[in-house]
Amino acid sequence: MVAVFDDAYFEYLDNLPDTLRFVKEGRNVIVLRTFSKIHGLASLRVGYGIGRPDLVQVLQKARQPFNVGGLGLTAALAGLADEDHLRETKRITDEGRVFFQEQFKAMGLMFVPSVANFVLVNVGDGVRVFGELLQRHVIVRALKGYDLAEWVRISIGTMEQNRQCIEALREVLKNRVG
Repeated sequence: MVAVFDDAYFEYLDNLPDTLRFVKEGRNVIVLRTFSKIHGLASLRVGYGIGRPDLVQVLQKARQPFNVGGLGLTAALAGLADEDHLRETKRITDEGRVFFQEQFKAMGLMFVPSVANFVLVNVGDGVRVFGELLQRHVIVRALKGYDLAEWVRISIGTMEQNRQCIEALREVLKNRVG
């Protein structure tokens, strides 16, 4: 049996867990990392896995040839070297997350406290709220497909975007009540 650690949101944590220690100890573990989240390179679909050489060799058999293009590799290498970008992105995300969670509390909305670049919030009817926010040029993700029909996932953006989202959400929820 092989265990997999999905470290997609790893860089957003203040106290980073040492998932790589299990690889260093020679355990049946693969650690997955991505450039899609804090690095902001989601459209390039670039990530990597770390594991014991024999486990990686097995995975190589299933890998398609040329699965990462030159642009993706170049961007990933630049992302690894750009610690200033990571720090600034984390700062902006932390600030935005606090803002959203304070706003949700003030609005009396239930939410799942987060450490990532999004917050889940219970809006009563996620699909309807998604549609009404979309009409106001605010994109969120309805979670009905995850059996969370009352919830939406709101990604954290710039403070201006975050404020626009909250303003639109207040308007949509106000219209629901009366």
